[in-house]
Amino acid sequence: MMVASNLRHAFRHLRQSPGYTATAIVTFALAIGANSAIFSAVNTVLLRPLPVESPENLVVVWQTDEGGQAVVELTYRHLREWTQAGSIFTDAAVMGSHNWSAVLLGRGEPSRIWFNGVSAGFFDTLGVRPLLGRTFRAEDDLPNARAVAILNHATWVRRFASDPAVIGTTMTLDGHGVEIVGVMPPGLDFPHGAELWRPVVPFLASGTPPDTTILERVGVFYVVGRVRTGVDGTAVRGDLNALEARLDAADAGRLKWGATAVVTPFVDHVFGPTRPALRVLWAAGAVLLLIACANISALMLTRISRRHQDNGIRLALGATPGAIGALWLVEVVVIASAGGALGLGVARWLTHAIVALAPDDLPRVGDIAIDATVALFTFGAVLLVALVTAAIPLRHAGRTSLLSVFGGDRSTAGRSALQVQSTLLVIQIGLAFVLLVTAGLVLRSFIALRQIDLGFTPERVLSLTVQPGHTGRPPNLWLHEFLTRVRELPGVEAAGAVYLRPLMLGPIGDSVRVLLEGQPATREASAANPTLNYQVATPGYFETMKIPLRAGRLFTDRDTTGMPRVAIVGESTAGRLWPGMDPLGRRLVIPTYSADRESGWRTVVGVVSDVRYRGIHEVQLDVYDPAFQATQTASSIVVRGSHDPLALAAPVRALARDLDPSVLVDSLTTLEAVVARAEAPWRLAMWMFVLFGALAFGLAALGLFSLVALDVAHRRREFAIRLALGESRAGILRGVLLRAGRRVLAGLALGVGTAIVSGRAVRGLLFGVAPDDRLTYALVIGLVLLAVAAAAYLPARRAVSADPQSLLRSG
Repeated sequence: MMVASNLRHAFRHLRQSPGYTATAIVTFALAIGANSAIFSAVNTVLLRPLPVESPENLVVVWQTDEGGQAVVELTYRHLREWTQAGSIFTDAAVMGSHNWSAVLLGRGEPSRIWFNGVSAGFFDTLGVRPLLGRTFRAEDDLPNARAVAILNHATWVRRFASDPAVIGTTMTLDGHGVEIVGVMPPGLDFPHGAELWRPVVPFLASGTPPDTTILERVGVFYVVGRVRTGVDGTAVRGDLNALEARLDAADAGRLKWGATAVVTPFVDHVFGPTRPALRVLWAAGAVLLLIACANISALMLTRISRRHQDNGIRLALGATPGAIGALWLVEVVVIASAGGALGLGVARWLTHAIVALAPDDLPRVGDIAIDATVALFTFGAVLLVALVTAAIPLRHAGRTSLLSVFGGDRSTAGRSALQVQSTLLVIQIGLAFVLLVTAGLVLRSFIALRQIDLGFTPERVLSLTVQPGHTGRPPNLWLHEFLTRVRELPGVEAAGAVYLRPLMLGPIGDSVRVLLEGQPATREASAANPTLNYQVATPGYFETMKIPLRAGRLFTDRDTTGMPRVAIVGESTAGRLWPGMDPLGRRLVIPTYSADRESGWRTVVGVVSDVRYRGIHEVQLDVYDPAFQATQTASSIVVRGSHDPLALAAPVRALARDLDPSVLVDSLTTLEAVVARAEAPWRLAMWMFVLFGALAFGLAALGLFSLVALDVAHRRREFAIRLALGESRAGILRGVLLRAGRRVLAGLALGVGTAIVSGRAVRGLLFGVAPDDRLTYALVIGLVLLAVAAAAYLPARRAVSADPQSLLRSG
């Protein structure tokens, strides 16, 4: 009965104050909605357990070299040597540094299927058991072993109709039969995008007799290892570097790869840069919720102060302080509940925005949604914010006494509320400043990222992969005819092809060491030169991508197998290999460590701009072979259109199939989409922080406006007397603003200190901007001062503009 009475009382008073009610509900809705949306993403992506055993004990290892290459892939030899050492990993396996593709035949139209080559112990190292069948055995990972594969669960569902009898059947990949021996459970998507896994030794070391030396000289792997509990990455890195040094000392002829091991925790490797972004965003959401609580607490204090006499009358009529507090508690619960219900709608909208902004290769990103767990979290958040919000106002309301109400001291309650509000305001401004600084840093990082010279112009460029069937001609010659006809299509400005288009494999590419003319033909001399990013390009590629020519010429149709071998280098490559010299006419040779790249001297005929092939934040040293003189297929097609590039997809695909009915055309996208995907982690952080910062800033400004309005309301009689005694309105206005300014400065001092301390948490989200960037701090401080000056000026100006007699009558 008492609860129903309190509810009726709360609804009646809230209807009487529609401005306060709407403000409080919207404030709660925005804060709770933002927290629920971020929780949905964090819960789905980070908190939901990964389908592997003890992921905290897994690490992923590659190397880096002294020449500045961030990722140096490993060979199968590294796995053998590191596991023989016995003291570093309890289990270890290799996996392909990127997924490879094959053409799946016999199941509808020929289609590309992506797989990862792993060693036999891969699933045992992860601690994953198959849903159907078995995992790989040691005999599966031997030269010329029977070809077997294990399916990803999603592949089993999509391509094999969830057939439980698929175990033991044979599928056809690239014209060869491969037996399916297992199906993995749902959720295992590692490496991301692998539709199936195959043992790597029979795949690489094929032939009669098998070429096992390729396992020693081809680096295409990462090592995934399980370490003992309590062993961190620093210790593992030190052990691996020490082991490599001992092995190099024991064998002078040992082929050396990278210089230093890079050890990344498994979870960090899986989620990439989005993991720290989500963590920081969750913290930002909590800060926003605290600001909202402080804001509503301040508004409640204002209401309690204005209804001070009402509370005193209730006390005189026999009500207890607890009963009065219950009235206010019910009111805030009603507001928080309405805000929570509205917040679920806000959360749904923000969740769609997060999914749209997040990288599409983020694991489980498609599962982010408002579900029962998020609804339960929202309910808990409503209760929490209601209690936190009501704590200070209820304590203040409980101190109401008959003496303070009827004893003649009419300002005591107001002054007490003002002091508490002042403290809450300082906290609000400080926390809002932290969010604004973080938003400014991330925004400036994103701007710096967008201003990077990619080396090419992505606008209006269609990108696709074309793999010709059995045409009887070398693939690059077939592609030359195809590109010639593509250039004749209406709306096509230029077309070309390259081995690996920019940003295709992330930090992975085809790396080579070269020898320069005049250097001895030794492995040591080659190893002393920097590692280059190897590419194969057709005539028209540089023109299509608008890669600027810095010197010399580009490839032409005359650069064929019958002509002297030529090469084009990036401008950074020219500066590193021939510092201070003209690179044109210089010669280099690429030592052949694999059968698919022909060795031979090349004469540099052109220098082009550096292109960001392996990441928008990293410059590689590029070297290009002409497609007609190379054995590696330039299968990444780029077509520049005069209008929407996607409109060219259908005619380009039709043209390819007209030339070769068995051709495989896929991976259709635009270069703008490719660049946007690479920028996605920064874009997500930028938009979310800008949103949170703007909300926090608005709430802090509203809090200052309310505080000054309350201060002015309680000092109306004082202002009237001072005006009657001859003090100028400007002097009173200046005093009010200075009083508010002291609180703002205190909040800024708190915010600057907190922002500097917490700056390390956002370091991973920044690009080209330091966490303590002075310009960002200065801009945010200026913005805060301007906005709070306006928020303080408006109520103060209205108060001092009133007639003194009316102020005395109302005071």
